[in-house]
Amino acid sequence: MRITTHMLNKSMVKAGLPVNSMSLLDCMKSSGAQNNDLLSALKKGSTVSQTQKKDYEKLKKSAENLQQSAEKLQDEKLFEEARNSGDASSIREHVEQLLEYYNKTINSLKSSASPLNQYYRETLLEAAQEGKDGLTSIGITQGRDGVLSLDEEKFKGADTDTLEQVLGGTFTERVSFLSDRIADNAKANASSASTQYNASGSQYFAQANTYNFWG
Repeated sequence: MRITTHMLNKSMVKAGLPVNSMSLLDCMKSSGAQNNDLLSALKKGSTVSQTQKKDYEKLKKSAENLQQSAEKLQDEKLFEEARNSGDASSIREHVEQLLEYYNKTINSLKSSASPLNQYYRETLLEAAQEGKDGLTSIGITQGRDGVLSLDEEKFKGADTDTLEQVLGGTFTERVSFLSDRIADNAKANASSASTQYNASGSQYFAQANTYNFWG
């Protein structure tokens, strides 16, 4: 359809704009510029939301794995089997998994700007600090950055009763409890980030429609 100046003027009056204050080309350029600005903002906002979503999904996964590892070390059968067989290799494997996911969770929490996540991180660190003597006795130490490491030789030298006392007690109970809360919080935040992304898209298209002179 051929768009005339008269048609443009009527649309501008309808929109509350001064008639003949700009040419048709000016309107088109202005509309395009506004839409480009909105699109740029949308892209920026969606990128942030998508990045946050991925970060929270990563945190959720590491926290869930941490909880599972902690729960396995609370199983009396694990230590009973090691005691009967004289082989603690299965316990060591679970410990290695626990430390791996503990460290991943700590690092993910550290990179988050959320005050609640910082609280969770500090509480996880405190759990290791409070159990320091017991953990150290079986070869588990905490570095200055908060991560835990295992001295395999020292671990091999610990008897099964000591391993059960340290690993099946307060430390893993607290880690299990905290990691469950961390995973739930990360899941909620991942969902929120996804909702923000979808809302940004809806807002863009709603705003873009206001620049439709011919509606």
